[in-house]
Amino acid sequence: FSLPVVADRRAGPTQAIDAAMAAEETLQATVDALKAQVEKNEKAMDTFYLLFAASLVFLMQAGFALLAAGSIRMKSVKNILLKSVMDACAGGIIWYLFGFGVAFHQGEGGNGFIGTSGFNYALSGVDDTSGASYGAEWAFFFFQYAFAAAAATITSGAVAERCTLTGYLAYVMLIVGLLYPVVVHWVWDPNGFLSAFNPEPPGPFKKLPGMIDFAGSGVVHLTGGVCAFMGALTIRPRLGRFVGDETLFAGQSSSLQVLGTFLLWFGWYGFNPGSTLAITPAGYARDAARAAVTTTLAAASGATTGLLLKRGLPSQLGGVPMWDLAATCNSLLGGLVSITAGCSTVDVWASIVIGLVGAIVYHVASCTMRKLKIDDP
Repeated sequence: FSLPVVADRRAGPTQAIDAAMAAEETLQATVDALKAQVEKNEKAMDTFYLLFAASLVFLMQAGFALLAAGSIRMKSVKNILLKSVMDACAGGIIWYLFGFGVAFHQGEGGNGFIGTSGFNYALSGVDDTSGASYGAEWAFFFFQYAFAAAAATITSGAVAERCTLTGYLAYVMLIVGLLYPVVVHWVWDPNGFLSAFNPEPPGPFKKLPGMIDFAGSGVVHLTGGVCAFMGALTIRPRLGRFVGDETLFAGQSSSLQVLGTFLLWFGWYGFNPGSTLAITPAGYARDAARAAVTTTLAAASGATTGLLLKRGLPSQLGGVPMWDLAATCNSLLGGLVSITAGCSTVDVWASIVIGLVGAIVYHVASCTMRKLKIDDP
């Protein structure tokens, strides 16, 4: 009668081992499922983050419209607002058809000057029907479109009150369809000859480390600014602008100027922190948070410096004997433009210095344009 007892004793440890192995397999399957779910959630979260940032950047269109409307005479307000609306509308169609493909090459065989693959032209290569897509391609297109619209609308204020709608729309199409996306490709596409992400830049650029412009001080604002400057230079001043009483050309609404400035500042929190393009990878949340702080301090520093400069300098150097609201708002925007390239990397104290320098550069440029009789309302 002892043999069955011995068999039962031998079977006990074996069953325990089998049960433990089964439990381990079940646990591993649960862990794998949780990892897969976390990965899906991270992808969805990154898509939502980029969509939210792009929405903030798109809101800058309202800021540009209000700032421009407040900076010109009443008789031209409706015209400038129509141009602001068409910036977003016509610019969106052109960016979809051509601009996005020119800016970003997809796949092998890219060149350093311009995007050539058909993947991004009219979004012809994007497919979200496989079940594995989390909308990242759509979100990236929307984000980059908001940037392109911002670059184009910079021009509207510079040529205000003296450019026909037809001529302006032709200029916008040229900017959004070719000029701006080519610069984007140079710097932000991994194939661009100036890109820091290009492992093999062509010709004389091989020895250079590549250009890092985190959120677009040069790519967006300098490109848009040069286009605006050339437009103002070509069209020439408004009749009587630099003859007689300059107060006749003063902006018609300080309220709109301030509201537009605050909307632009608010949109910059999508512009700069959002340029991480994601939030879940290691270090991205830290960089976005740093960008928000440096953006805030650069704007504050720029506005304060501009206010004191305009009030404290003699008239020969562009000063006025009063506190100037318009100069303060424009200096604030100068600080924001200045911090955009390095917002994720500079020390906090440096952002204050950058905003200060940006305000000084704005003041010098504004005085120089007045002396050269280049009319930029």
